[in-house]
Amino acid sequence: MTPPLNKSEILFSLQDYMTKDGALTSEQTEFYKAFREKMNANEGEFLIEGIEQMLLKTCEQVGNISHDEFIQMAEAVLNRYRNDNTDAVSERIRRLAAEQAANQAATEATRLVEEARLAEEARLNEETRLIEEARLAEAARLAEEARLIEEARLAEENRIDTEARVAEGVRLAREAHLAEQERLAEEARLAEEARLAEEARLAEEARLVEEARLAEEARLAEEARLAEEARLAKKLKEEAELDAGAAEKQAYWDAQNALPTDQVTLPEPEVNTSNGMKIGIIALLTAFIFGAAVYFLL
Repeated sequence: MTPPLNKSEILFSLQDYMTKDGALTSEQTEFYKAFREKMNANEGEFLIEGIEQMLLKTCEQVGNISHDEFIQMAEAVLNRYRNDNTDAVSERIRRLAAEQAANQAATEATRLVEEARLAEEARLNEETRLIEEARLAEAARLAEEARLIEEARLAEENRIDTEARVAEGVRLAREAHLAEQERLAEEARLAEEARLAEEARLAEEARLVEEARLAEEARLAEEARLAEEARLAKKLKEEAELDAGAAEKQAYWDAQNALPTDQVTLPEPEVNTSNGMKIGIIALLTAFIFGAAVYFLL
């Protein structure tokens, strides 16, 4: 039985293989780190079967190591266990690697089939999504067109309402303007009528004042005339009374001179007809003048 190796010997074997050509590749570095972690996690002895399993698991974990590269790294590690069955060990690792490669190929094929299925599902989902997006976009387009049509309809209604409101405002303003003109014309007419009425009133007052003035002048003239006539009538009356008294005296003396010496009955003195008539006329004229004066004074 091959004795177990320690961790350092196994890792040195892998390092020697990887550095034989100089610098390490990124795949080799990744493989070494993953393999070292598995070695560090191992708590028992490092036997050939355990090393083979860790190598296989590391290859599965890294995944980007080629089959030939993996076989060479595995042989570099397993050569530390050289004995009479070296070829068997190499054959077993090759077989395990081949099985692993087959498994990986099957897994890869399954993965590819699954990826193809998922890709098809993704394609179908994408087509469905695109169809749904197209449907939604079409619905959104139709909704936008409907919205724009509705906005245009509302804008047209607002325009018509605005035009109607403006026309109504213009009509009301025109009616108010006409009413104001009619009011001003009516006020002007009333003012003119008032002015004419005032002028007529003033003219009437002036006429009445003038008539009163003329009436007053006529009254004063009539009073003066009546006073003058009364004065003349009084004068005539006084003269008539004087003439009547003188006539009576003269008649009396004439009668005295004609009497006989014997006492006789004196006849009734004759009334001078002409003087009596004169006195009656004067009396009537005086009464008329005083009556007229009283009438005009009233």
